[in-house]
Amino acid sequence: MSSLVDIAYSKIRENIMTGIYMPGSLLSENELAQLLNMSRTPIRGAISRLESEGFVSSLKNRGLFVKEISYKEILDVMEVFLFLEEYSVDSVIEKGLIYNIEELNKHLEQQLDAEKKDDYPAYVQSSMMFTRSMITSANNQTMLQIMDSVKDKLIHFGIVNWKLTPHKKHYSANLLNKAIYEAVCAEDYVEVKRLCKEAYLRNRERFIRSGIQ
Repeated sequence: MSSLVDIAYSKIRENIMTGIYMPGSLLSENELAQLLNMSRTPIRGAISRLESEGFVSSLKNRGLFVKEISYKEILDVMEVFLFLEEYSVDSVIEKGLIYNIEELNKHLEQQLDAEKKDDYPAYVQSSMMFTRSMITSANNQTMLQIMDSVKDKLIHFGIVNWKLTPHKKHYSANLLNKAIYEAVCAEDYVEVKRLCKEAYLRNRERFIRSGIQ
């Protein structure tokens, strides 16, 4: 059975991840305790875990502040993803490993379906699972652990950006992952690496224009 701390942590984290609690929001322990129908003690335990993950910070005598994830932090995560993607391709080429075509296709179809339904959170999750499936091909559990430790910040950033910019075009990873999938099916691994690198450089340029240093 989950402890009250686990329950509080999961609920507050879910609300942060889905943008119910947007960056800049100021929450109080009392409000959270009332919302979750529990004492402040498990709330404090949950907050401590969320602080260690970098999603919130406690402000003395003010409450809990939901932190904004910076462009620099997201770019750092994207650099890690690029390295893992490129390594997965090299592993397939050099070690004779294979990509799970059926799994990649499943996640791609889920992405495309999410766009049709305008379900951006589902789209982001499916896109992340597509990338995770690519990295799984390298057969390196430590690499997967590294990805899993940082992927939620990318998901959170994407959902917040989607909510803040409804006038902009989203779902760009559908075209990217479709092209990657087709290249994987054709065993054109040079093209897979090119697509991954090009996507990273495109995002990097966009972030630089946004003022990142």
